[in-house]
Amino acid sequence: MKGGVSIRFQLLGLCAALLLLVAVVELLFGTFFARAYFLNQKRGEIAEFFWYIRDNYTDSPQELYELLREGEDVKNIRVAIYDQEGQLLYTSRPMREGYGVEPFFPALDAGIPFSEEPEVRELPARGEEEAQLGLTGMFSYEGEDRYVMLWVMVASIESSIAAFNHVSAYIVGCVLLVGALASLLLSRKITRPIREIQQVSRQVAGLDFSTRADEGVPVKELRDLAGSVNQMAAQLQASIQALQSANEQLRRDVDRQKRLEQMQREFVANVSHEMKTPLCLLQMYAENLKYNVEGIDKDYYCDTIVDEAHRLSDMVGAMLDLSAMENGLAAMEMEPLELGELCREVLARMGPVLGHCRLQTDISGAFPVRGDAQSVKMAVKNFLSNAAAHTPDGGEVLLRLAAEGSQVRLTVANQGAHIPADRLERVWDSFYKVDEARVRDGEPHAGLGLAIVKSVATRHGGACRAENTADGVAFSFTLPMRGA
Repeated sequence: MKGGVSIRFQLLGLCAALLLLVAVVELLFGTFFARAYFLNQKRGEIAEFFWYIRDNYTDSPQELYELLREGEDVKNIRVAIYDQEGQLLYTSRPMREGYGVEPFFPALDAGIPFSEEPEVRELPARGEEEAQLGLTGMFSYEGEDRYVMLWVMVASIESSIAAFNHVSAYIVGCVLLVGALASLLLSRKITRPIREIQQVSRQVAGLDFSTRADEGVPVKELRDLAGSVNQMAAQLQASIQALQSANEQLRRDVDRQKRLEQMQREFVANVSHEMKTPLCLLQMYAENLKYNVEGIDKDYYCDTIVDEAHRLSDMVGAMLDLSAMENGLAAMEMEPLELGELCREVLARMGPVLGHCRLQTDISGAFPVRGDAQSVKMAVKNFLSNAAAHTPDGGEVLLRLAAEGSQVRLTVANQGAHIPADRLERVWDSFYKVDEARVRDGEPHAGLGLAIVKSVATRHGGACRAENTADGVAFSFTLPMRGA
């Protein structure tokens, strides 16, 4: 970790410091406090042993031996017992030459009296004898006094202390070694999930939510931390996805608004352009008739005015129909329809419009749909009118019905010039014209027919498609099949 110490080394340092502290305390205790501690422990054992002898005393040597054996052998306390005549009744120390029946005990030379409430004293070395911890006590047994001397050599205690310090040194070394290994393993066990959590946090910071922290670690705090990081990552991912979705929706709305504004501008421009020519003709011919301009054919002028007025009327009607459909204002009376019969009815009425074409039909079988009869008729009529307007004399126009799963596809294909691939989707826009040259001479063409077809198909739950064929163009729309 740049600029600091990693948590692993911090844990190792902390464990090493604790182990070193334990070792230092152990050494200090062995050096400065062990002797006083063990001497104090031994004082307690000697005093307790005296009260034990007093409470369980008997003059029988064999019973005394059994009574005092544990204290002598285990606690290393020596015992001498006298009667009130000064006769030695029991001793755990062999007689020394020159002392008669009395074992050597520095307390006697120091003038320490026998007492019923004796104290354990530390007596310094005298001559050849070593220093001792001793007690001189007395109690009554069957009406006679008994005198007890208990003592322990200080040298034996100090040898025990030395052995304790020696063993402690080995124990401290082993503890340091084992503690270091345990600290290393513990630091790895703790730092591994921390590093994993750190890695997940870095990925989350980089908006990568493919990885989650392990919540199965045994340490509760790390498990809670992993859970918190995972929860944060999930919430952040959800928030970012929601924000991205909102941004995408906003982008689509902006694009749609731009397209609508562009379509509105194009609509106004197209309406102005389409109406300008007939209005100019109406104005010019009407003025010529009003002022009786000489040399004009009044019948021709009147026929032209009537034709242009019909053209304007058809255009306005188409615009009103399109606007009503796109804004949901046109009432749709959904009823069962047989699309094949409806198409035959439209074809019968459009015979004059398709007179210059070779009409082919492919309507075999029944095609039950549910829809508004007038709207569907208008869509079929617009398809056929568009095909007639773009088909040269003698060219072929094909109307075909085919079932596609749960839908019926109505296709009108005509021979003629192809539409550039990048403009196939735009043919459904209002007033859009790929090329005026594609329209047969004398055919009125405002560019609203296909836009009306698209609105009809959309309101019926269908879709439109335009594609180039081998010798022309095919337009189609789908309607859901009745009962599907």
